[in-house]
Amino acid sequence: MTLNGFGNETVVGSYIPIDAIRRRKEQLKREIQEIREKVAQCEVEMSIIQSHNNINRQHGNIKQLLIGKRQFNENPKEGIRWLVENNFFPNTPEHMAAFLFNETGLSKRAIGDYLGEKDDSHVEVLKHYAHMFDFFSTDIVEALRRYLYTFLLPGEAQKIDRIMEAFAQRYYECNPDIYANAEVCFILSFAIIMLNTSLHNKSARLGGLLTYEKFVNSLNEAISRQNMPDSNLIKNIYDSIKNNELKFPDDDIDLSDVSARMKEGDSTIIKEGWLWKQGGRVRQWKRRWFVITDGCLFYYESRTEVDNPRGIIPLVDVGVREIDDDRTKQFCFELFPLAGEKVKTTKPTSGETGKATEGHHTVYRMSASSEDERKDWIRALRIGSQNALPKQRSS
Repeated sequence: MTLNGFGNETVVGSYIPIDAIRRRKEQLKREIQEIREKVAQCEVEMSIIQSHNNINRQHGNIKQLLIGKRQFNENPKEGIRWLVENNFFPNTPEHMAAFLFNETGLSKRAIGDYLGEKDDSHVEVLKHYAHMFDFFSTDIVEALRRYLYTFLLPGEAQKIDRIMEAFAQRYYECNPDIYANAEVCFILSFAIIMLNTSLHNKSARLGGLLTYEKFVNSLNEAISRQNMPDSNLIKNIYDSIKNNELKFPDDDIDLSDVSARMKEGDSTIIKEGWLWKQGGRVRQWKRRWFVITDGCLFYYESRTEVDNPRGIIPLVDVGVREIDDDRTKQFCFELFPLAGEKVKTTKPTSGETGKATEGHHTVYRMSASSEDERKDWIRALRIGSQNALPKQRSS
């Protein structure tokens, strides 16, 4: 009796051709080599991430880092140049990609704009950024969900092409046996975004709803017959998007995330205390507990409701100033917009964790208990508006 030679313990009574055994041996060699290459790649990426974290922990000037991140959010190219010149990370595409992938407090819009630039240095950063993702044994829809939730796709078609091409190359590297080549992955990724728009954006359905049959026909027009994915794969893609919309991020605060960090004591609180707050539509004053943390101003009905904020004001594009002519309250100060006509405020939607509705304040006026308290709050708000303090730098 002879083992079948194909990796299991089934015993067969017939002779196994020597050529079949040799082919199996060569196949196993290739698989072992692929595994070694993937392990080596992971070790390199982990080394870069560790280096990035070590640099951040060793760099004592948090204020300088916050200034650099704010510059990046306003002008990505200048921000990266400033951070490199001030030795926050080396001038290599690997370290730049690790910074964009791991750092907190960065604008997702700015990340997308930077990754989509056409010059060679940006393309290299984009390539390494895509390599930060582990797509092994992941279906293409789930991989795309993870990829597109880390930044905002820019508006330029050429930038989108470059970003999606990097995704397709990385996905094919991780899963070379699912689709014919990276070009097929590229076409599929665009088709998925178009399908998502058709199924979930009513205002964009100029050509009618994209049915499964129309979706398949569009793929047939773009992909040659010999490279066409299996029909079961296509059906799974269609059903996945139909049943679960592809979500894109925004640059606003994630309410559920920051509330959870505050509840668990993981946030760096710059200042907290009681203030009087003037209403937006009805100009009544109400006493609220205010907290400055994570680049935002939170307020609550009581100091024990850390998981239930009544409102959140991201300290982005806002200024703060003293108000001395309010006849109803002393020691007033207010937040005002530096861009646009309204202060961006959010109020959690009742019963829906992480959901919010937008406020309508042209200014946000508050009153302190004394002149010293007013000055202290104004100083704290100006510190908080630099950006969110990362957790790893809170010690």
